Amino acid sequence: MARIGWLLPAFLLLLFVLKPLGPVKDPDAYWHVVAGEHLQQTRQFVLDDPFGAATENVWILNQWLPELIMHWAHTAYGLAGVAWLLCLGSLLIGVAVLASCRRWSSPLASALVVAVAFVALSGSLSPRPQLVTFALTAVTTSAWLLTREDGRARWWLVPLTWLWACSHGMWFVGPVVGGAVVVGLVLERRVAPRSAARLAVVPALSVVFAGVTPVGPTLYTSPFQVSGVTELISEWQPPGLGDPALIAALALVALVVVDQMRRDRLEWTAVLLTLVAMMLALSWARTVGLAAVVLAPLAAKAIQRLMRQPVSRARRRERLAAGSAGAVALGVAALLAPSVAATPAIGPNGLEAALSRLPAGTVVCNDQADGGWLMLRHPDLKPTMDTRVELYTVERIQAYLAFMSAGPGWQTYPAEVRCTYAVLPSDAAVVPALRWSGGWQVVEQAGGYVLLLS
Repeated sequence: MARIGWLLPAFLLLLFVLKPLGPVKDPDAYWHVVAGEHLQQTRQFVLDDPFGAATENVWILNQWLPELIMHWAHTAYGLAGVAWLLCLGSLLIGVAVLASCRRWSSPLASALVVAVAFVALSGSLSPRPQLVTFALTAVTTSAWLLTREDGRARWWLVPLTWLWACSHGMWFVGPVVGGAVVVGLVLERRVAPRSAARLAVVPALSVVFAGVTPVGPTLYTSPFQVSGVTELISEWQPPGLGDPALIAALALVALVVVDQMRRDRLEWTAVLLTLVAMMLALSWARTVGLAAVVLAPLAAKAIQRLMRQPVSRARRRERLAAGSAGAVALGVAALLAPSVAATPAIGPNGLEAALSRLPAGTVVCNDQADGGWLMLRHPDLKPTMDTRVELYTVERIQAYLAFMSAGPGWQTYPAEVRCTYAVLPSDAAVVPALRWSGGWQVVEQAGGYVLLLS
């Protein structure tokens, strides 16, 4: 195994690129494309939503940079371009995590940790700006662990965080990692208080400069929009104990904990980063993969210590193999994407013609997962719900859920949002209720969806 260990990272990068390839099935991906197009046309970063019929909160485009890129890819190559971007983003995550591990461990140990991290990440590898957070968390964690070794302040993390803040709402993970490492250095007595204060300027400046993105200081308040409705969002719920992603992340936690228990003195930097990762892993399903990214270099270092072998620098053949694997995989993905990803994996695709005949401005009651699809494919229509949950009040979301389940008071929802048509999955509980009520009639049905008229 040791003789071919240098090839294992290259095989893993193939997995990172090709495993996510397929039709675009993430509901968020569609409205991210729309956001990029709207931003290019209007240059508005904070705006009243022009697309939904029932949104009530301001729309903050705090993920504008990857949204622009997604729009450009879609304009040039359609959904196949968006699917290929996912492959590219996944590759960059794999490279970043691998590089963070390889600094502290052999190719074999690095490959083992990266494989476990891939399991933790697999549920989150979708065409969304969150890919930026996974990649830059790996870069930032690795940089701060190097600072622990040499005591140097890496000022380039400040503009990197600014770029991060233009890309995804969880940019603050970088300063949190930096703060944890600085506190750990103080507890380990590796730096004097004056040097620690100098290092602490890096995460502090990162937070300050995040406020001078095109979104402005509104960026600081944008996470609170989501916090008000998290109890109604599945990905912001704690993960199930049987979730493979959580099991993988906890395996990395166990490696780090066992390594620290074997040491004469605790490495407080590792302890604090592990606590941060455990909070991410246990609190929200959406951040389980992020926990694995933070833990990856610590787990790789732990395995290397168990192996009791020195770490050699990556040789030319190892770098060449990894680079070639990534390039070949992206080429294969580019060839396959037009055939496997040209058609949406979600939405009432069989009703495209019928929806195109509806008058512009028609308000359509719809399934939440199809809101972004409607925004992209039928921009003249007004969907009543989508996955931009921060734009809706808790009361509106609860009313929507009651409507879809035909629960008590469901009849009031269509009147509240003023929809005259409804395009819904045929098996939605509310469909027979709408038909039996006598006020709605079927216009057309196809592909598991039905279009109804009030």
